[in-house]
Amino acid sequence: MSSKKNNRLDKIIKMLMAQNGITVHEFSENLDVSEITIRRDLQALESAGKVRLINGVAIYCSSRTERPIYPAYNLEYECTVFQKKKERIGKKAASLIAENDIIALDCGSTTEYLAQNLPDDRRFTILTGSMNVLRHASGHPDCSVICTGGYLHPSTQLFSSPEGISLIRHTSINKAFFSASSIADNLNATCIAAYEVDYKSAVLAKSQQNILLVDSSKFGKSFFRSFARLSDFDVVITDDELSPAWRDRIQEAGLTLYLV
Repeated sequence: MSSKKNNRLDKIIKMLMAQNGITVHEFSENLDVSEITIRRDLQALESAGKVRLINGVAIYCSSRTERPIYPAYNLEYECTVFQKKKERIGKKAASLIAENDIIALDCGSTTEYLAQNLPDDRRFTILTGSMNVLRHASGHPDCSVICTGGYLHPSTQLFSSPEGISLIRHTSINKAFFSASSIADNLNATCIAAYEVDYKSAVLAKSQQNILLVDSSKFGKSFFRSFARLSDFDVVITDDELSPAWRDRIQEAGLTLYLV
């Protein structure tokens, strides 16, 4: 089996673990391959007992004895999952940056696409502790960069240090763009690691406007650590596959909701 096919099968499993019940057409669109190729992939996964196919919809088959396929978070990999949705979310978020804004930009796979689409017709300042954001922002001709610095965590590409938290607390921030691992049913926004909680909480407290960037697959799930309540945000940007029930909950909380 080719490495390209292996990678695609891994992505299919990852997508199903995040959002169970995905059609052949949706896989084809997100992975940018033909529906025939996807059908062959799903048949191979079904033969291996990983997937069930019901009327053209793939369902993930979990096993209690099965070793986790993705035991650790990896930012580079996460950027390839639901890529087109995250690109749309990132572009919409970038359009909200105004002339002379001082923005904080979180680590994460969705904020990666914001960093890739920073506006080139206005001046602004970015405060970030994210290595992947720094790579994009440092090449922008009209963007001033403030790096919080510290120890670099390879899996999330986030720097952490007490000095970095102090720097955040002494910076005036107009807008902050956040990622999240999930939005739980109890409306907690969660993340992977404890050091993320410290970073995100410090930014949340200093920013005048807090904007959450999260694809629809992450709603209704619960991850390790909570760093905020949904009501702590002013704006939510997600994709247009968000369920009607979650749309209602966001709007009932008084938040501005963008579906892209």
